[in-house]
Amino acid sequence: MSIFKKLKNNYYLVFIYRLCVVMFLFQLCRFIFYFLNFSMFPGIGWKEWMNILKGGFAFDTAAMFYFNALFILFMLIPFRFRESIAWQRVVKYIFIITNGIALLLNSIDFIYYRFTLRRTTRSVFNEFSNEINKSKLLGQFLIDYWYVVVIFAGLIILMIWLYNRVKVYNTAIRVNSRAFYIKAIAVLLLTTVLAVGGIRGDFKHSTRPITISNAGEYVTRPDEMYLVLNTPFSLVRTWNVNQLKEVSYYTDAKAEKIYSPLHKGNTKKDAALRKDNVVIILLESFSKEMVGGYNKDLDAGNYKGYTPFIDSLMSVSKVFWNSFANGRKSIDALPSVLAGIPGGMDPFVLTPYASDSIHSLPYILDQEGYNTSFFHGAPNGSMGFKALVNLLGVQHYYGKTEYNNDEDFDGMWGIWDEPFFQFFANTLSTFKQPFFSTIFSVSSHHPFKVPPQYAGKFKKGPLPVMECIGYTDMALRKFFEKASHTDWYKNTLFIISADHSTEAYHPNYQNAWGDIAIPILLYHPGDSTLRGVDSSGVIQQIDVMPSILSYLNYNKPFFAFGENVFDPQRLNFSVYYNSGYRWIENNFLLYFDGKKSKSLFDYKKDKLLENNLIDSEPQIAERMERHLKAFIQQYNNRLIRNQLINKNDG
Repeated sequence: MSIFKKLKNNYYLVFIYRLCVVMFLFQLCRFIFYFLNFSMFPGIGWKEWMNILKGGFAFDTAAMFYFNALFILFMLIPFRFRESIAWQRVVKYIFIITNGIALLLNSIDFIYYRFTLRRTTRSVFNEFSNEINKSKLLGQFLIDYWYVVVIFAGLIILMIWLYNRVKVYNTAIRVNSRAFYIKAIAVLLLTTVLAVGGIRGDFKHSTRPITISNAGEYVTRPDEMYLVLNTPFSLVRTWNVNQLKEVSYYTDAKAEKIYSPLHKGNTKKDAALRKDNVVIILLESFSKEMVGGYNKDLDAGNYKGYTPFIDSLMSVSKVFWNSFANGRKSIDALPSVLAGIPGGMDPFVLTPYASDSIHSLPYILDQEGYNTSFFHGAPNGSMGFKALVNLLGVQHYYGKTEYNNDEDFDGMWGIWDEPFFQFFANTLSTFKQPFFSTIFSVSSHHPFKVPPQYAGKFKKGPLPVMECIGYTDMALRKFFEKASHTDWYKNTLFIISADHSTEAYHPNYQNAWGDIAIPILLYHPGDSTLRGVDSSGVIQQIDVMPSILSYLNYNKPFFAFGENVFDPQRLNFSVYYNSGYRWIENNFLLYFDGKKSKSLFDYKKDKLLENNLIDSEPQIAERMERHLKAFIQQYNNRLIRNQLINKNDG
């Protein structure tokens, strides 16, 4: 009783106590959720639980701030009347109603999770929008699972009892007016800052507000994410996310025949797995426009670009002239490249389907004995990459923390590319072969600076990013110089690409194909057959996974939305969504608005996309639309149904 009495004498301690009540109840819901679904989460030991609870605290904090924004404002409003009986009664009702809704959402998933195998998101409103017997369904649910109603009622009673244990004692009349207002405003501002940090996940500049996929950082198996998450958070974070809908342009069998993401693997019986090392290098904002080797005819043949090293590498690499990104954000790139899953209306990692079961490229290679790793010089957790690559099965993560030298920090995004690429090369040399590793550069990013010692060393262009491109190209050259002296270099397949394109300067790139055009090179210093330019072939980020597995002679079935670029029978396509679908196939680009095809261009001959062929080439448009519809059907339906694994994959 003495503790509660002390709380009554301090308005701000009462405020903190009430928020702690919310956090306690959210945590209690987590344990109830687990015990009611115990059989669905096997093999969780104390170590796993510690990580789950650590992550759960972060997501509960975010949900607490989301649902208690109005309560916090009413509690901390910097006026004396806030301590009056009438005002506190209003505050109490706000607290009970908003947190009662949050507890209701958690309670629904005590059982509903069994049917969906994911936390409830906004999609539930779409799923039941056309049901004409909603009240009957709800009534039957309440009857069948009456004990959930009892548990929910118990949670509400507990919340009210805990809330009433401490009431505000009016102290404002004993406080100097000036001191009261200064303190009240300061506390309100401090709480606002803490709320922003709680919703974002931390206060790092490079951190985005945490979303569903960030729960992957705290688990070893994807289904454990739902113990880390809570339903109020999941609903809020998917509220403005475009929900996919199942489509049925064709029967499932026909869609599968037109286009299939199911790969059989290498069918040659005498082809053993080729255990070469694999290194993927993703370069921040490297548009194809920046690379002189792709643009020899630009500016009447006088264009040089900003990447002399990549230009030289192209002469000894396999180059597909028509190479594209599957998104325009960094968070689109990793699922595309490492798992063959492109972004759709929203980046894959921001959708409710980010927790679907996936057998990614690092997961598959891990099963074949590869050491797998991911390098990103930004603060650990930036962009949600650490959580995502953990979900994708990567064993080791190396970020700014592991680099452990802030003297090389650029002050904004991460470690400068030159020293971090050297760290990358040195660390690779400590790995047992074969290894699979990915590095994601950071320096070619706003505010577009280069290290002070390199001021004026690199060519400037009409866009500020161009100088940074030159710096990172130099860092890449020095990485290859160091790597070339190692014992693993000649036994390594390198894939050099960009995460996405960036602002374009030349009119040739200011269009629907140019703004997704990126370099994608395949380079193997020990394989002279992997050379040459394919001027007709199309390659996209989601092709990287199936192409690598094909090159390694992987002979087991797997799933990826992309194609094996070494297969002459492939569709030869690229896909990108931005307020409609852009489907590139061979020489043509089709724009499909979701209902009908609106335009068709020969983007090779008509680089500025001025001549719409939709009426003059109906057969080409119809064929491309048929392929695109099959792709859309496979993409939507498989994400919704959690069918992102080849069922024949052992």
